[in-house]
Amino acid sequence: MIGFKLVLLLALLATALVCGALPLRRRAEDAAHKHLLEWGNAFAAGVFLGAGFVHMLPEANAAWQQLGWRYPIGMLLAAAAIIFMLLFEHVLTPEDAHHAMHAPSADRFGAREHAGSTRAVYAILTALSIHSLFEGLALGAQRELRSALVIFAAILAHKSIEGFALGVSLARRAGPAARAGPPLALFASATPFGIVAGTAVGAVRGQIGLACEAAFLSLAAGTFAYVATLDILREEFHEPGGRLAKWLWVVAGGGVMALLALWV
Repeated sequence: MIGFKLVLLLALLATALVCGALPLRRRAEDAAHKHLLEWGNAFAAGVFLGAGFVHMLPEANAAWQQLGWRYPIGMLLAAAAIIFMLLFEHVLTPEDAHHAMHAPSADRFGAREHAGSTRAVYAILTALSIHSLFEGLALGAQRELRSALVIFAAILAHKSIEGFALGVSLARRAGPAARAGPPLALFASATPFGIVAGTAVGAVRGQIGLACEAAFLSLAAGTFAYVATLDILREEFHEPGGRLAKWLWVVAGGGVMALLALWV
């Protein structure tokens, strides 16, 4: 699995860099491409929900019980991840950054006065990097090929849109375009770093390794639930039209993970 995860790592790194660089070249997206992004994002939300609730959280709880915990520590850590992300993105984030991060997609990709301010850019960068880190931890902790592939597909779909959103903010920031390189590289490397960390922990044997893996899975499950609901679905279903198609893609994503649970 190590060699296979290395391939996935490089694919996610390349996707983040390419999608983040597109707005820097001022390329406009057409309507057909916009629909594909919306449907892909909705499918990713379904996969995130299914992966978090059907795969990661049960695996984490089983690991905690194996370690002798009778308290639902996995549920607690998952809830803590959601509460932490809510605090960071919606309470502590400066107003201009919050406005740029959580505007509907039609507005976010349009002209926005404050999206390019330095404070907003770095707040968006930090939030997206935290998402990416936990997504990478979840992928790195996977031991089965099929689970890793489906989670990889969800992360790929979502990371492309996150990268594009960050690129839009970087393109609007005052200053030379060359300054966009380091923030974009930091965002792109967050998921690969998470994959490496998750894989390394998965290779550790004994109770320490099992406890770290259980903690990673618990936190990642909460992060996946947060990203699916408060990031993706809240935004996508705010847009008029196409809601049934988006809902069907969410069902498809969750259904894939539910069927996968029959074998993995």
